[in-house]
Amino acid sequence: MSKGVAIHLWRLGLLFVISGVLAGCIYTNSTQPVSWVSNTRLDVQDLTLEEQEITGKSTTHVLLLLFSWGDAGLEAALQNAKQNAGFEVKEVYDVKTDQKIINILGLYLSRTIIVTAKVAR
Repeated sequence: MSKGVAIHLWRLGLLFVISGVLAGCIYTNSTQPVSWVSNTRLDVQDLTLEEQEITGKSTTHVLLLLFSWGDAGLEAALQNAKQNAGFEVKEVYDVKTDQKIINILGLYLSRTIIVTAKVAR
């Protein structure tokens, strides 16, 4: 094997090692479940139950790991869902939550909490 080929293979191997170490640091776009303890249908049976679902989102952004803004909390997403409902929501039940994460080269990061719930009035 010539010296040029050996150097080329060594560089290629180094590239694979570095890419394995940095997996997910170049670009990430994933959706993951988040835990939330919510009311069940039995907990709100004394209220008028709706089969309608409401959805809300809350997002936080990070730029260059120096600047951060937004509120990606579960409560913020739930408040957003109640505001988007178009009617008064007394209580929610059967709450489902997810989070969506986008990362581009570690320069920009976005985390969005998505809440979906059934409504009791």
